[in-house]
Amino acid sequence: MSEEPKFCYSRKTDGPWGGWWVTWENQRVDGGDWSDMVDNCNKLTVSLGKVPPPDLSRQIEHALCSRMAGNPNCVPCSKAKQTLGFGAIVRWVRAMYQFAKDNKFELVPQEEAERRAEICAKCPMQIPTSGCWGCKGIAGLLPQIAGAKTTSFDLQLSACGVCGCYNAVSVHLPLSVQQDASLDFPSHCWKQSQIG
Repeated sequence: MSEEPKFCYSRKTDGPWGGWWVTWENQRVDGGDWSDMVDNCNKLTVSLGKVPPPDLSRQIEHALCSRMAGNPNCVPCSKAKQTLGFGAIVRWVRAMYQFAKDNKFELVPQEEAERRAEICAKCPMQIPTSGCWGCKGIAGLLPQIAGAKTTSFDLQLSACGVCGCYNAVSVHLPLSVQQDASLDFPSHCWKQSQIG
């Protein structure tokens, strides 16, 4: 697609009118949910011998909203923000409890954080955010805990569209405190590969 994305689907937990489908590469692509639909669009692009665009998720949002003029979840991308629901707050509190109790605030090795950050930077599920209050709190603690840990991909990281985590922080935390089998991470996600 060559059109600049203008509209974003602001609440990816709410099913769109007519279900999760979009016209992509001149074909109808369906999915069980947002993540599944994006993954299927990505697979279609690759199967056609094309490289998925870096803003694949945004282009799919725009295509989805183009078929649903007037849907209240379709907003100008400049106004789309990550919202923090109750489930995300509960996950954050649980993760921080486990982080302190089981891991004694020990972060993953730098090489692992870099590997994870590279995956997140290329992921079409990233969404813009200014950072939730929980993640901002964790980010503020990182310098005290681990001497200002960063990765070479930090400027390319935003929030995870699946769990809502701020990726620049999440990549440093042990996976054991982030796992949630109720979330449907895409197959390429470093969190998905360890859940089970």
